[in-house]
Amino acid sequence: MNNSMRWSVRVLVLGVAGLVSVALAQDTLTVQNTAASAPMGGVYTSPYGISVNGTPTLLICDDFETDIYVGYSWQATPNTLTQISATTVSPLKFDSSPGSSAVLGGPSNVAEDYATAAVLSAELMTLPNFGTPSEDTETAGELSYAIWSVFDSSLYSSLTSTGSTGFGSLTTTEVDAVENDIKSAQILVAGATTAGTTNLDDISINGESITSLTVYTPIPVGASQEFLTVTLAEPPSPALLGTDLLALAGLILIARRRWASSAV
Repeated sequence: MNNSMRWSVRVLVLGVAGLVSVALAQDTLTVQNTAASAPMGGVYTSPYGISVNGTPTLLICDDFETDIYVGYSWQATPNTLTQISATTVSPLKFDSSPGSSAVLGGPSNVAEDYATAAVLSAELMTLPNFGTPSEDTETAGELSYAIWSVFDSSLYSSLTSTGSTGFGSLTTTEVDAVENDIKSAQILVAGATTAGTTNLDDISINGESITSLTVYTPIPVGASQEFLTVTLAEPPSPALLGTDLLALAGLILIARRRWASSAV
């Protein structure tokens, strides 16, 4: 199978956190291009150019095995999450398929795997020149393999096996980077998880907090890859926060003066 066919198997859409809403509507997704067209291990890596109901966007793939191609269209159910737990991941493609997390000594359940994928997706999306030929394609490729490995234990095993060849074969340095990416993401997830629920907005990537994760699950699940996208918010700077507090204090002072004058 040529690269143009293999890359499309790996389109991902970022994000999973708490369930804000379970969308009942279906979206139409269509593969448009390979975005940065950055290959690693014989396949193109995330992000990919995907149109959602006709709107071009960049999505990230969490599925290494399913094959799709440029021009391919399918229906998907979007689920937007701000928290991730066992109940919020039940409608997603890999809801019963934990991957390499347990092997790496991190989370061992699906909810934490999706939260880990959300962190890795956020790291990918915040790369300079994301989705363009000027992006750091090496780091983007390593993060892509980290996301795929979270849900595909056989892929992870092939990456770490001696003398592996063919699609998905990486250098020792790249495999080490994949493992480090996963472990670092797991640490962030563990710090934001209480009683089995991960609050995504407690996780900050490059100064931006993860506000939500949207997962596009194909209908049926075998019709395509599953795609992810995350929403990020930059916290207000101390200077802006100070200005806001001064403005609030001014409003309170005016209100008090008006109240005092009306009481005279």
